[in-house]
Amino acid sequence: MGSLRDSVAAAQETFIEDLCGRGFVLLDDCRTLVGDIDIGGRLVEHRIELSEDFPITMPRVSTPGGEGGMSWHRDADGAFCLWSDDEASDLPWGDAEAVIGRTQQWHANDLAGWPDDPADLDLERYWPAAAGLIIHPDLAPLMGRTCKAKKERHGVLRMMAGRAHRNLQRQSWFGAAVVDAGELAEPIRSFDELAEVIGAQEADKLRTGIEDGSVSVVMVRYRRQGNEAAIGLVAQNCNPNRLSAAATAHTGESTRRLRAGLDREALADTRVAIVGLGAVGSLLAEMLIRSGVGALTLVDGRTVRPGNCIRHVAILADVGRSKADAVRDRIVAAGLLNEKQARQRLTPQTEMLTSAAAAEKLFEDHDLIIDATGNGPATALVSTASRILDNPAITVCLQRGGAVARVDRFPLRDGETHHEPLPPAEHEAVLREGGCGDSVSPTPPWACAGAAARAAGMATDLLSGRCLYPPTVIDILVGRPDGPLTTPAPR
Repeated sequence: MGSLRDSVAAAQETFIEDLCGRGFVLLDDCRTLVGDIDIGGRLVEHRIELSEDFPITMPRVSTPGGEGGMSWHRDADGAFCLWSDDEASDLPWGDAEAVIGRTQQWHANDLAGWPDDPADLDLERYWPAAAGLIIHPDLAPLMGRTCKAKKERHGVLRMMAGRAHRNLQRQSWFGAAVVDAGELAEPIRSFDELAEVIGAQEADKLRTGIEDGSVSVVMVRYRRQGNEAAIGLVAQNCNPNRLSAAATAHTGESTRRLRAGLDREALADTRVAIVGLGAVGSLLAEMLIRSGVGALTLVDGRTVRPGNCIRHVAILADVGRSKADAVRDRIVAAGLLNEKQARQRLTPQTEMLTSAAAAEKLFEDHDLIIDATGNGPATALVSTASRILDNPAITVCLQRGGAVARVDRFPLRDGETHHEPLPPAEHEAVLREGGCGDSVSPTPPWACAGAAARAAGMATDLLSGRCLYPPTVIDILVGRPDGPLTTPAPR
């Protein structure tokens, strides 16, 4: 069996031989090749540089004569952007013919003005990199206002309105400014280029602020093909010509909701109760809040034990607290909701669900009830109430020692049946917790996450109105030595 380094070296040798066979010349560094490529009937000299890790890394292709426009498809050092990250999974540049063909295509697109060009907004790569992260609210309200940036933990600078307090500065407050560069046809790479797009008056004001030290951070709003973005520039030594770009991130809730999934709007006004906040239920609660569910009632009368923290969202500091309260506070601590939002959207209920009256009330007040107790009587109460009241419910549990996740929805629709009960494992491990001696399921933490994810999927399917899930979903999570890892067909 050969080594990875041997394989890389062999690929480099083949690539170099192929290019040399096409008229390229290998320079003395043994990694740079220079040769002509036919661009629209004209031979244009190109330089192809290979890194030590080629073909794991893309070759750097450029024109020594500067041919080709300085567009969004060219790095600040002049190298062509030939492949996007989305196209890189099979390392297409490992073939010399593919590199030449892509280079010819690059020139053709450049001459045509990049038709159907995706809106690349990564302006940071055209500037020297600065350490840290600038987080900012919506920038439009900050235009023309005095702004400041506060230095926080982990290299974070937080933008906000207001004047930096010089007497309290101590390198923790910095003056800041927000400017608008408008629609950018080409990336800007320097203060002078920035000055051209923001106008002489705004540029003079900004230059003065940087030079007198009252502005250390500059947030530049810009647009490309109607898409908005921002770049954060940090001034070094009060010099406008020494600006570097830090990573930036919007702090608004709209940005966080982008990652919640396409169902977030449909889920925003829904109310869900989760009965049972063990490992599966606690993870499920967090998943549903992350996905945009409007309100959760958290039902569980048990307390957190130290051993719970291996599979649960609760931490050791929660030991002795009710699981419902612990889950509520973990959601807040994770930054998913602030305290005001939590008071409105999270309702801990620190009693077990045991009565028909309590179950009926729960169904009246919620759009969906999810039983995650793994407890026979509680599951029977939820499923029976769902059938009688004709209100939706889901049950989720792990079976066969955590090897199988099962999710069922209620009530059944016409012509539907649930999958039959699964047979128990032949030799399921019996674990006992120290001290109390209670039995403990051997379910691994990742299996709890798998069951919670499947239940969240079924809940989203119901709450969004798609209703495409079958009545029973069974996921085999742990393979068996006597059979393949397959999921029984749903009914």
